[in-house]
Amino acid sequence: MKTNKQIKKLYFTKYIALCLFTSTAFLQMQCSSKKVVSENKETVAVKDVFDPSWIETTQGNIPLVISAPHGGRISPDEISDRICGTKEKDDNTNLLAYQISEAFEKQGKKPFLIVSQIARAKIDLNRDMEVATCKNPLMYSTWKQYHKYIEEALDKAIEKYGYALYIDLHGQSHPVKRLELGYQLRKSDLEKNSKGKSGSELNAKSSLNNLLNLTGNSKSLKELMTGENALGTYFESNGFPAVPSLQDPYPKSDEAYFTGGYNTRRYTSKEHPKVFGLQIEANYKVRASEENREKFSEGFVKSITSYLEFVETQIN
Repeated sequence: MKTNKQIKKLYFTKYIALCLFTSTAFLQMQCSSKKVVSENKETVAVKDVFDPSWIETTQGNIPLVISAPHGGRISPDEISDRICGTKEKDDNTNLLAYQISEAFEKQGKKPFLIVSQIARAKIDLNRDMEVATCKNPLMYSTWKQYHKYIEEALDKAIEKYGYALYIDLHGQSHPVKRLELGYQLRKSDLEKNSKGKSGSELNAKSSLNNLLNLTGNSKSLKELMTGENALGTYFESNGFPAVPSLQDPYPKSDEAYFTGGYNTRRYTSKEHPKVFGLQIEANYKVRASEENREKFSEGFVKSITSYLEFVETQIN
C-alpha cells in the first residue's frame, strides 16, 4: 500500500507530464496555425491566374524586339480594375505591331514581338510591378511573364547578333501629328543635345547610352538622335514626321511630348549593356485604319532597315 507521500509524488509526476504534454501540443498547434497562415498568404501572393492568351509572342530573325503593352482589350471579370494610375488604352497598337511584323515578313525578316492582349485597366505593363498591378497579387504572374518574354527575346537576339534594338510601341493623340521618339530625355534635354551641349550626363540618361558604348563613342548623341542617320530622320525621309530628327530636332516648350517610360528605361539600362532603343509614340492617324497601319508599317520597315544597316557599320 502506497503512503501519502508516494501518492502525492505520483500525482505530481503525472501533473508535470500532463503540463509538458499540453504545452507541447499547444506549441504544435501554434506552429501549425502559423504555417497554415503563412502558406495561405504565400498561396494568395503567388496565385497564378495568368492566361496565355493575355500575351502573344513571335520569335524573330533580326536584332529587333518590339513590345506593345497597352493595346489589349481582354478584360477578365474575375480581375478587378486597377485603382491607381491611368487605364487608357493605346488604340490599335497591338494591331500595328502585327502589321509591322507582316511588312517585315515580306522582306524575309521577322522582329521579336511581345504583345499584350489584356486591358490596361487590369494591368499596366509599362510600370514596375507594384504600380502595374496596384498591388493586386492576382496579376503578379502576368507582369512577370510579360517581362520574362521580353528578356528572353533580347537574350536570343543578342546571342545571335551581338546586340538588340528594343522598341516599346505606344500611341498618342497630341495636336502635332508626328511620331514621338522617347529616348528618356526631356524636351529641354533634346534642345540642349541638338545644340551640341549634351555631355556625359545626358549621354548616361539617354536610352542610346549603350549604343554610344558599343560604338566606342565614335558618334555623338547629337548625331545618333538628330543626324542624317538618326532613326527619326529615316522616318521623316519615308514620309512620317518624327521628333527628334534632323528635320525636327526637339519639341517646342508648349508641345506635348512623351519621353519614354519604365520598359525603355529598364531594358536600355546598364543591366542590359547590349541593348539600346526607345519608346515610339505613334500618332493616331498612323493607327486609325488598316490602310494607314499598312502604309506606316512599310515606312517603319524601310526606316528600321536603314537604321540597323547604319548601326552595324558603327558597332565595334
